[in-house]
Amino acid sequence: MTYHIARRIFSTYTVILLVVLICANLVAGCSRKPAKSSPKNSQSQKKESQALKKLQSDIESIIKEYEKIYLMQTAPPPKAPQAEKQQQSGNQGKSQEQQKPDSGREGSKKEGGEQDQQQSSQNQDQTAPQPDWPKLEKDIAAIHEQWNEFQSEATKSGATTEMINEFSKILNQLTITLTRQELYEGLLTVNELYGKTIDFEKLFKIKSPPEAKNIIYYGRMAVYKILNNDDIGASEAINNAHISWENVKSQVEDANEAAKVQFSLDELSQSITEKDPNLIKIKAQIAQKNVQDVIKSMEKNKKD
Repeated sequence: MTYHIARRIFSTYTVILLVVLICANLVAGCSRKPAKSSPKNSQSQKKESQALKKLQSDIESIIKEYEKIYLMQTAPPPKAPQAEKQQQSGNQGKSQEQQKPDSGREGSKKEGGEQDQQQSSQNQDQTAPQPDWPKLEKDIAAIHEQWNEFQSEATKSGATTEMINEFSKILNQLTITLTRQELYEGLLTVNELYGKTIDFEKLFKIKSPPEAKNIIYYGRMAVYKILNNDDIGASEAINNAHISWENVKSQVEDANEAAKVQFSLDELSQSITEKDPNLIKIKAQIAQKNVQDVIKSMEKNKKD
């Protein structure tokens, strides 16, 4: 009798213990669920930065100013037939004038030729299109002001000291190239500054992947370098543009737009191999437009 009572008591305690353990596990499981969703919550807490948008947009405008003059110098459109005839006529006139005998100038022919070459070089420098340096100075000064205002916002959003210092360093380098009126170096530097704004995008709420703008950044770099006869630098840059596109391609919903970007990047790569300035210029413009269209579509389709 006593044995049966003890057995019942033991069974009862066992059941109670199992129930307590099950309840404890359920409570622990419920308490862990919010922890799993915390990354999602932190992501949704990110806000858009109007200051960053303005900064990036104004840097884009400066790039266009530099790029316009750079392409006029390195990839000018073919001359009109009438202009070529006038130039040939002028050259023939100079040739006939030089063929006239002049014993008084025979002794100084070499010196005169050197002076003509120097004058021709000076004329070429004067006729080559130049940027509006005073306007660029104002535009770059405005970037300095915007950057000063944006730094605190970037830091609060998680920007590292290295990110802040790197952007400041490149902005200072851009200003130095302005002082020296270095077109090519300034163009590369302002594009590099644009690339750094893409890093800051990762700290804020955005409607398109930052990697998409890296396609534009690397594509520009490839064009600028190949037009300056930097084959290795251009090859590396266009390869990076393709890598960035591969990281973005799967996120593009419109198959037609994705195909256009792919074809235009392939053709830009081919034009860089061909090394024809105007072909490169045309293919670069098409590729950049296609990427920008994809970015706009992604931003439009992104739900808040």
